[in-house]
Amino acid sequence: MKFNLLILFLFPFVLFADKVVVKEGSVIMGKVLGFVDGNLTIQTDFAGKLKIPASQISSISSDAAISLRLDDNRTFNQIVTPAPGGKVGLQGNDQSFDLTEIRHLWSEDSEDPLELIENKKQKALLMKWSHALGFDFTGSSGNTKDFGLGLRADSTYGNKFREYDLYLAYNNSSKNDVAVVEETKFGAEYDSKFYERLAWYAKTDLENDRLEQIDLRATAAVGLKYFWIKRNSYNLSVRSGLAFRIEEYQTSSNSTLNEPALDFGLEYSRKIKDFISFEGDLTFIPNVDDFTDFFLSNDIALVVPLDKKGNWNVRSGFNGTYNSTPAENKDEVDLKYYLRLVYRLN
Repeated sequence: MKFNLLILFLFPFVLFADKVVVKEGSVIMGKVLGFVDGNLTIQTDFAGKLKIPASQISSISSDAAISLRLDDNRTFNQIVTPAPGGKVGLQGNDQSFDLTEIRHLWSEDSEDPLELIENKKQKALLMKWSHALGFDFTGSSGNTKDFGLGLRADSTYGNKFREYDLYLAYNNSSKNDVAVVEETKFGAEYDSKFYERLAWYAKTDLENDRLEQIDLRATAAVGLKYFWIKRNSYNLSVRSGLAFRIEEYQTSSNSTLNEPALDFGLEYSRKIKDFISFEGDLTFIPNVDDFTDFFLSNDIALVVPLDKKGNWNVRSGFNGTYNSTPAENKDEVDLKYYLRLVYRLN
């Protein structure tokens, strides 16, 4: 009697479980969660979630009704049983289907894959803010050799298809209590995709630099951006467009620049393992009438996360510019290296 009671107690755990038989002969018991993109996911006690390609499955059976959608969008909600020829049958139904005919399969505890896809699309359309605040320890060579401190704030507002990027940076360095660097920069950029890898952009950068005797250096550009490589660990995009350069100096010995120009850019990032990434941005702005008169800028850095969520990270790199027509008695090259502690607000 006690033995019979034990059998009845264990019966649900022994019998009522979904079963997947793979072509090599192994039997996997568990809970079928879903079938999407030609892969079946089953929850097991011994190995957690397993994803099995349809090409490796010999048969499927379930202990409860499962929703099944075919490629022609016919949908059933019945217990799944093995059928001859390695097909999937339905209890109480004479029909059977090859695994290649099945588009989706999901349990009562899971959400309809089509609804998940639709929700994902809706989330991709949501415009979201992202903010970051950085504290710089900087150095420079070229026009000066010194150390200083800086502050940079970045904000991004966008979704999968369009994005606004804003930044504000301030750097200050001094020698013997005399300010030798006091630089303020502001920039804004808007990207809008109109094709999978193609977008149009509009951007502007403003700068005030006491060291270079620049009251205002401004560039405005509009053009096309092509997302050449888009992968989980590596991204590369290039841009090209029309621009306008303005440079106003503090001294009358340097003539004011107001010239049409071109804008060429390269943006790239590379994730190395899970603990470091490499990022860079290169911009080349030549005057339309004279390509030997140009402004070149770049920012290259290694980024190391300090916590698992990536809210804190350290950015170490250098930021450089080359001005082919600098202010009087100033170098063409202005190179700054920095160590930046960055906190992401969300």
